[in-house]
Amino acid sequence: MNESIHPVIVIGGGPAGLSAAYELVRTGVQPLVLERTASVGDVWRNHYDGLRLNTGRWFSTLPGVRFPKSAGLWPERDIFADILETLPERGKFAVRTDCEIMSIEYDQLNSIWVVTCKSNEKIRSKALVVATGSSRIPFVPEWDGRAQFKGTITHSANFQNAQKYKDKHVLVVGSGNSSCEIACRLLPYAASVSLSVRTLPYFLPKSLWGVPFAALGVILNRLPTKASDAILRRLSGYWTGNLTEYGLAAPSGNVSEIEQVTPTLYMPIINEIKNNKIKILGPLISLDEISGKIYTSVDKLEEINLKIDAIVSGTGFKTGLDSLLNIPDILNANGKPNINPVTGESHKAGLFFIGFKNPLSGQLREIGLQAPIMAKAIKNYLQR
Repeated sequence: MNESIHPVIVIGGGPAGLSAAYELVRTGVQPLVLERTASVGDVWRNHYDGLRLNTGRWFSTLPGVRFPKSAGLWPERDIFADILETLPERGKFAVRTDCEIMSIEYDQLNSIWVVTCKSNEKIRSKALVVATGSSRIPFVPEWDGRAQFKGTITHSANFQNAQKYKDKHVLVVGSGNSSCEIACRLLPYAASVSLSVRTLPYFLPKSLWGVPFAALGVILNRLPTKASDAILRRLSGYWTGNLTEYGLAAPSGNVSEIEQVTPTLYMPIINEIKNNKIKILGPLISLDEISGKIYTSVDKLEEINLKIDAIVSGTGFKTGLDSLLNIPDILNANGKPNINPVTGESHKAGLFFIGFKNPLSGQLREIGLQAPIMAKAIKNYLQR
């Protein structure tokens, strides 16, 4: 073959992909990083105004990344994005931006990976790292009547600021960190704010007696699941009290049983709920032109019609890997990769994944721990 073949291609120029590339260079392997946005860090810059890291400065360290003390305990969105943008130069690796990937294939005859870009360019490598993460494609449910709804529907990933919702009746769907923070940010501007909850959340402060929750997560990750869940239930009850009269009963399931869900670390919403500024409702059922049919609470099947001008949908994401990889048994039922949890290696030769785990100790810390281990595994693979 005449085409140049790279040692490693890394798909995704976010924290996971940049960390993998940084550590690969340290092992003597030169990677090529492919990023779909115009600039490194753009994904973070496009998050909503005021976003800060929930894991804190100490537990958000990545290879080659050190936050200045001036960033405070909870670094802002733009500070983190700016640091990410400097990583390629400091790590001495190349990033090709504006490169959206359409497909990934394995050339069995030549034992190489072939990545096809939107421009139809094909890029080849001996090993491949997929670092596109669990939040690649925003997911909005196909509610009955959604197509006819005359209000706006915005996924939380595309929410920028609350001023755009001035004097509107807003329904926020979801009970995760983004949904709860967005609901609170809407209060000074919106005519009313309601929160539609399907899965009852575990609410916890992002710092416990001055220590980031991620520090507790490090300990909980080492405990048996039953013990970890018992501690989380007790802490959540202690910090939130009884919210049943406001439409939020205590969660019946365990955190470990809820796929892709961690505790909601945005406590200001508790006071807003108790002060009746944010109305808690059950799952959204259907939409018509100006209203939404919704359950009155999470555990009641009584339906009401609610006036809605706008919906902010914090309903999660899809990995989108099924549209990129057509390899049997490479993904589980939730679209996440089946991999060695330590090295990130899959059952397919030379295919690695990073950034798909989000433990209680925080995803960024997990990436920082996995990246050097994976880099060594890739170097060993290339030397076979």
